[in-house]
Amino acid sequence: MTEEKPDQAGTHGEPYEMETAAVGRAAGLGAVFGAFSAAGVGAFLFVAVGTFFTDSMVAGALLVEVGALGGVVAYLAATGRSIPRVLRLDRVPTGIYPLALKLGFVLLLANFAATVLLGPPARDIEFVSSAASLAERIALAVGVVLLAPVIEEALFRGMLQGVLETRLRHWYAIALAGLAFALLHGRTGALFFFAWSLPVGWVTWRCRSIRPAIAVHAINNVVGIVGLFWSGPVDVESVEYGVGTLVVAAVLLVVACYWVVRLCLRVDRVVDRPAEGHPIETTPMMRP
Repeated sequence: MTEEKPDQAGTHGEPYEMETAAVGRAAGLGAVFGAFSAAGVGAFLFVAVGTFFTDSMVAGALLVEVGALGGVVAYLAATGRSIPRVLRLDRVPTGIYPLALKLGFVLLLANFAATVLLGPPARDIEFVSSAASLAERIALAVGVVLLAPVIEEALFRGMLQGVLETRLRHWYAIALAGLAFALLHGRTGALFFFAWSLPVGWVTWRCRSIRPAIAVHAINNVVGIVGLFWSGPVDVESVEYGVGTLVVAAVLLVVACYWVVRLCLRVDRVVDRPAEGHPIETTPMMRP
């Protein structure tokens, strides 16, 4: 007699024994290393080919994202692994998405406050300012708003955190994946990106899916890039803030952190709500 397992949407699917056989090989740390390597190789190849056609920094960044995503997908397909399962693309309760959007905006407020306290992101401003033509701005928007959230969340919250969760307590898995994500974005803003990763990683762990994380990431990026387009080139060296502004930014950061915690707790309640059907399956190790 085979055990039945409820799916993410809250309906009884095929027997668990059949489902396990259909998803292909599970991912381990070796698969994580292989996926990151494939992403690097794919990005390198696309950029190398792209240099024959353009020397635009924005076009190069877009090719990096496309190549990385293509490399990961090709690697998982070649090794016989289920792409949706390994990258944690399962469906989540519909009530999660409004909370994910709110979380994205709140983290954006925290980002704004941290920018005031720590200084403007010089590298990001320089990068966005390099998009002079309309075509470059469209390419920048596609890369930053669509592709970057998908590939970064798939690699860090989907694969890396997902594999670490099977070997460590969930908070250690979230923290290590967040640390890797922060280091990817450079030393200057590493502390902020690490802190930003914690609630996003927690929501991913709780939902067992990166879909909410992609939504949070995209909201953060789209509003941020619109703000940089709107403000135009900024002389980072000349930016100074008074004591009053710094105090307001510090208060805003504290309020945003409190709001983030409240939203994470609401995510927890939605995930466990019987009205959504069957709650997302958890194990004792997965409970907060």
